[in-house]
Amino acid sequence: MRLPLRVVLWIYIAFNLAQTAVLVFAPEVIDRAYLGGEMTPTRRFQWYAVAGYHVLIIAVTVIAMGLERAADRRRLVVVNALMYLLWDAASQLAYWGGAIGMATSDLLVNSGVSIAGGAALLVVAWRDRDAEEAPTHVTT
Repeated sequence: MRLPLRVVLWIYIAFNLAQTAVLVFAPEVIDRAYLGGEMTPTRRFQWYAVAGYHVLIIAVTVIAMGLERAADRRRLVVVNALMYLLWDAASQLAYWGGAIGMATSDLLVNSGVSIAGGAALLVVAWRDRDAEEAPTHVTT
């Protein structure tokens, strides 16, 4: 994997690590946008569980970066991207943001970050090729 692609993935890992830290140690920062009321132990646990998802995403990304074949790396990176684009951003925009009464600005920022992250991962997957996969130029 080329260095610029690795840099994008390391930034993505750092982003998910920051989200994990906030969700574990200061979930009220994230919780405010969701208009859920008092931060109860149950709500703290729910945010802790979401932090576990980010830990999994970090692990999957690290594993993907260590795979030898670009085709194998792409599979994991694309699945990761689709989770952000389809599961997170699309579900918030289509239903959950309105269902919980989330402010439009918070919804757009939150889903926009997910869309940007997913799109960056799709670019990484699209650009990640092994030497034998690289397109060849035929001259006549």
